Amino acid sequence: MTGGYDPDRLRSRLRAIRLERVFRVIHRDRRATPMEAAPAPSRFSDPEGCYAVLYASDAVRCAFWETLGRNRFVRRRRRELPLSEVEARLVVSIASTGTLALVDLRRDGPVRIGAPSAVVHDGNHAAGRALSAAVHDGMPEVDGFLFASRFTGDSCVAVFDRAFGKLRALGIEELVRHVDFLDALDDYDIVLTESPG
Repeated sequence: MTGGYDPDRLRSRLRAIRLERVFRVIHRDRRATPMEAAPAPSRFSDPEGCYAVLYASDAVRCAFWETLGRNRFVRRRRRELPLSEVEARLVVSIASTGTLALVDLRRDGPVRIGAPSAVVHDGNHAAGRALSAAVHDGMPEVDGFLFASRFTGDSCVAVFDRAFGKLRALGIEELVRHVDFLDALDDYDIVLTESPG
């Protein structure tokens, strides 16, 4: 057993995935190092802070929701987002140089491996972190996870730092000018506002 998980069940959900183009939203200050990530609290982060995880999505709108949108518009009649927050962000396009071995947690993936649905659907990340630690420590052949965003349903990847060398940046664009982000503003009825001052 790997942290209480059956390794054979985990291996049955392993997929060899080649990333053609996925997206992550980063702060402008990280432009020189767009492919870096540091240990920080997140869905699949290490509970002990010993390894980092890089997140990306196959849709810019999802990368936006996962970084800036999140739950900020819950029960809000008017969805306003300060322009300064958007102008401070960049969209990085990423591809893999080969295949990544990812545990597939989409659809019924958690049920198949014996994990609680909270690993991908809950705002409390404790279950995801416990699964991540078990897989990271007990299955060195695994590069991370494939999962569906709890915000948009788009496919996302969470890549362990030991596999960062298998990723490369294809390009960097300003979020505020990215056509997919601008479409998302219209689609989700979000208004960019000037910061008070």
